[in-house]
Amino acid sequence: MRCGKCGGNLDGNAANCPRCGEPAGVQRIAGMLKTSTILISAQNTEGVYRSVEDVPEPLRKKLLRSTNSLNSRTLLIADRRGRQEIARALKKLPATSQRRLSDALAGKTPRPSFPKPTAAQTIGILLAGGAGLVAWLILSHNW
Repeated sequence: MRCGKCGGNLDGNAANCPRCGEPAGVQRIAGMLKTSTILISAQNTEGVYRSVEDVPEPLRKKLLRSTNSLNSRTLLIADRRGRQEIARALKKLPATSQRRLSDALAGKTPRPSFPKPTAAQTIGILLAGGAGLVAWLILSHNW
């Protein structure tokens, strides 16, 4: 028989491994353990749960109602490989989108952003303002 910790040979009646001291008969299981975690932050309360069934009933109703409504948010579930793929995809986004996303993930309140006008739009705004100024001058001075 072999030791489950160090792999050393064990005598049939040995209580412990002579190499590492591990109790005989203890077998170690190697593998991957998959878990899920649900983080809910609502109305100044936060909770971490292992499954939807672990979420308290009133909060579970809110969760189900909000994820099935028109105002629902994105729910992202990813393993390590999925997180790496998402990170690569996010790096391809424009800097402003990356900033907005990181602010949202950090819980920061989004600030309103206004699109920058193009050169043609800027010229149009200036021409309209100039025409309004000329009209005001003409009407106010009775020319």
